[in-house]
Amino acid sequence: MPVVDRRQSLAGVPALNEGVSFQEEPGSGRVVLNVRQVRRRQGWLARCRPAVVERSVRLDELGSFVFKLVDNQRTTLEIIEAFAGHYRLNRREAALSTVEFLKSLVKRGVISILIK
Repeated sequence: MPVVDRRQSLAGVPALNEGVSFQEEPGSGRVVLNVRQVRRRQGWLARCRPAVVERSVRLDELGSFVFKLVDNQRTTLEIIEAFAGHYRLNRREAALSTVEFLKSLVKRGVISILIK
């Protein structure tokens, strides 16, 4: 597996995974994600578990702002700059917050980061 440096990761493009849908809550502008994952069945006990798992995640105001910027075209760096500008944060603080949030979305299976 190739090692990705910081410059490459910031140039990566977050993209929504298949099986993920979302809707904006009227009035609040917050986003509710619906994540549908198909799990492989392995082992004897796996037969007792459902093959398809669905869950919902309600994002807060900051998470909703960042998520709305994920359009399969903007780079991570462009999202960080938009976040910093909108909330008037210094770039380092915005980068730490945004990268951690994007990592959590990757772990939950919501997005993937496409490295060129």
